[in-house]
Amino acid sequence: MEETNNTATSTKGKGLGVAGMVIGIVAVIWAIIPLLGAGAWWLAVVGLVLSIVGFVMAKNGNNPNKGMMMAGIILGVVATALSFYRVYQVAEAVKALEGIGQEFATEMKAALDSAKNEAIEAVADSLQSH
Repeated sequence: MEETNNTATSTKGKGLGVAGMVIGIVAVIWAIIPLLGAGAWWLAVVGLVLSIVGFVMAKNGNNPNKGMMMAGIILGVVATALSFYRVYQVAEAVKALEGIGQEFATEMKAALDSAKNEAIEAVADSLQSH
């Protein structure tokens, strides 16, 4: 008698897990880049969702190989956090630039007023001397 082993492992969720992990890797690399990393949040969320759906499918389909799905979830969370940190940094930089812009405008107005007054005095002096 020949015994056959019919315990084939399930591959449910594998494709989504791989896709989520690859997208998570790309999102982490993108999120690390200063200034540009603020735009990586949408890619990170897509990778995270794909990985979670793949993990749930693997769990329900008795797929013992959930490593790529877990890696995708972890990478998605890290990329999302990094990306939102980059968004925070950009927002803080914009606030700082607004303050500098207002300060510059005030200084420039004072300098222009001073230059205008000096020009008026110079013209008045030249008219009086003639």
